[in-house]
Amino acid sequence: MAKMLRPYSPQNVIGDFQSHNEFYLDNEISGGGAKPQGSENRDRASFARMIIRDGRHYFDIQRSDGTWRSYPVDYTIGSKFQQAYATTLPNGQIHVFPIQYSALRKEWINYWKVIDLPGSERAELRSWEKLGPATSYQAICAVCHTSQLRNMKGGGFEVDNLQFKEPGINCEMCHGPSLQHVVDLSTGNHDPKQPLDPPVDFQDIGNRDFVRICAQCHMQSAIRTPGPAGELNYLPTNHFFSENPRIPFGDFSRKGFYKDGRFRQTTFIVEALERSQCFRKGQVSCGTCHDPHSHDPHGHDPEGQAGLNQTSLKFRDQPDLMCVGCHSDLKNDAAVAAHTHHRADSEGSRCVACHMPRIMDALLFEARTHQIDDIPKAEMTLRFGQQESPNACLLCHAEKSPQWLSQQLSTWKPGPR
Repeated sequence: MAKMLRPYSPQNVIGDFQSHNEFYLDNEISGGGAKPQGSENRDRASFARMIIRDGRHYFDIQRSDGTWRSYPVDYTIGSKFQQAYATTLPNGQIHVFPIQYSALRKEWINYWKVIDLPGSERAELRSWEKLGPATSYQAICAVCHTSQLRNMKGGGFEVDNLQFKEPGINCEMCHGPSLQHVVDLSTGNHDPKQPLDPPVDFQDIGNRDFVRICAQCHMQSAIRTPGPAGELNYLPTNHFFSENPRIPFGDFSRKGFYKDGRFRQTTFIVEALERSQCFRKGQVSCGTCHDPHSHDPHGHDPEGQAGLNQTSLKFRDQPDLMCVGCHSDLKNDAAVAAHTHHRADSEGSRCVACHMPRIMDALLFEARTHQIDDIPKAEMTLRFGQQESPNACLLCHAEKSPQWLSQQLSTWKPGPR
């Protein structure tokens, strides 16, 4: 999380600024977004060249009048699946380049065209030269990618008045303002505190408070309400994580949901978890499966190779352990095979294969749904089809039909729960 926004340093750049480093207005995401430079590209309209001059990384942008302007990379954003870049203007505003590098596909992509609706301002590359609120890092990105974001004049997300204390996510964004804790310990005051008092002791708080703290950034449907001094992503009090009102789901684009009502995009990852009985009746929280302080290798090495544990899982090599800690009746192979109707050592018997299938759009790859107790059923898939009601079974048995699925599931007898 500390790498969500970092001041520019050459060794932190994972994008290809040397070979396939030119982007055209007609580039599409096809597995080779930035086409090789050569004679076949002479008649295409250029938009950007990502280059290195004297050891420094730059974006050269061609404006609508045909002139070129060079912008230095002043910040890198992200370090795992993709990386974005931002530049600082003379007036102090930070603006994000629309072209970002996908470490998964090893190509440059028009990121905003992927996430925004067709015809929207940001999806049009030429909108970059306006350098307005649509490309402002402070106004659009900083609320989840930086620490202690504040409007210095006490307002909302007006571009010129926004400042953050630190790039990336620091300790106090999750554990709360801890100055008083330091003062108490320095002066010998060892009075006990409540687990939710800063610094938060995550091992001793309930799952709802745990998830609320993570939801500050991992929830889509929240409205940011400025604090008394213009605080936008924190409060300088013990109750530092604000209870933001939620936007009704009907106000979002339909592209965020499947026709069967499930969430399609990973921006709703918390909302998906909150629908599950594991969260509502059990004690599942983000920390049940993930360790934000993990020291496992993750991110990308200098050659751009993906790390081993990019999602900071606690049990990366034995994912079932995240489930059988509660569902202890499924610890032995016979019980697992009876429950899943697959061999215990097969992929079909992994808990996440059925209950957390990869159906959530994470831009350029599919992530696992966090509506954990989702059970493969055939009714909705028969009604809407696999594209609009994806079924976990048909992700593996892709050659089969929803009708086959319905017939197979009708023969299953309930296994142990």
